[in-house]
Amino acid sequence: MRANIKFISISAGIVIVLALIIFAYPLPQWLNRNHRSNLRERILRGVAWFDFGPHTNLSEWEEKIFQGRVQYSIKSDKKGTYLDAYSKNAASGIIYWLKFSPVSNPMVSWKWKVVKFPQKSPAVQTDNWWIEKDDYAARFYVIFPRFPFFRMQCLEYVWDQYLPAETIITNPNFSNLKIIVAESGIKNQGKWVTVERNIYQDFKKAFGSAPGEVGAIAIMTDSDNSASVAEAQYNDIEVGYGK
Repeated sequence: MRANIKFISISAGIVIVLALIIFAYPLPQWLNRNHRSNLRERILRGVAWFDFGPHTNLSEWEEKIFQGRVQYSIKSDKKGTYLDAYSKNAASGIIYWLKFSPVSNPMVSWKWKVVKFPQKSPAVQTDNWWIEKDDYAARFYVIFPRFPFFRMQCLEYVWDQYLPAETIITNPNFSNLKIIVAESGIKNQGKWVTVERNIYQDFKKAFGSAPGEVGAIAIMTDSDNSASVAEAQYNDIEVGYGK
């Protein structure tokens, strides 16, 4: 029971914090943060591209801590630089504010690599199955703010080692958050995987209606519920371009 109460409190806190930050953020700055210093000069297909190079200023991403602190840092290897997320019994994410219409610009894409999955068993429907399973090595969020804030909607793309690809789950603590399994299994663990999604189509499939404007994107790696370690890497996030 204590675990259930703790998880529900954390889950509700995540939703409320995301919503309050989005609606409290000054509108003029929100609208003007489409092209920032961490976007390398190139011909953009859409609103923004994040390459997480050595010039990247992570302070432009808002950090939100829910249970312990995940270490987000820029690292490099022989192939270049990337964003590394290392979680040890922690849950925190980083959020970037931007604005675009998914009607005219429905495409988003990113690369991610799972270094280590959180230690959780295959999904089994038990009384506390959600608490046990709601840890993911890699998450990518697209957030659709609405007023009042509790009507906010969100697509959460995850890489899970057990759930089949394209599974859609409704968060039991917040029905306006839909989890979509964008990558499944351990076959590609340790490899860069490119994901491209049509968020307009995904939204209609998940919610049964057309989406409003996008207000933010977010990244999160977590392992607090499993009390374990998870690590993932992210790169080449591009959002808001046409088909």
